[in-house]
Amino acid sequence: MLTLFPVVTLEDWTHVMYTALGLYGWAWVYFVSFIFVGAFVIINLFIAVVLNNLEEAKAGSLKDPKQPTTRGDILEELAATQSALARLRERMERL
Repeated sequence: MLTLFPVVTLEDWTHVMYTALGLYGWAWVYFVSFIFVGAFVIINLFIAVVLNNLEEAKAGSLKDPKQPTTRGDILEELAATQSALARLRERMERL
């Protein structure tokens, strides 16, 4: 396991491969396939973690919507909208 960990993490794996190639001529097949499968598994683990975090963030944002909840907040937002509409109406009249 200690030998395969550097191979799967691509850290100085060529030293291990060249040592094995000295003993077995077809060892390169094992190393190439092991690296492809190991890299595929590690990349999929990272993708799974990212997707899990995105799903949790989405679920959290759906539980806590950013809408005004008190009557005062609603009236304040309505007043801001009315003043913005009044400014827009004045601009339209100038044109």
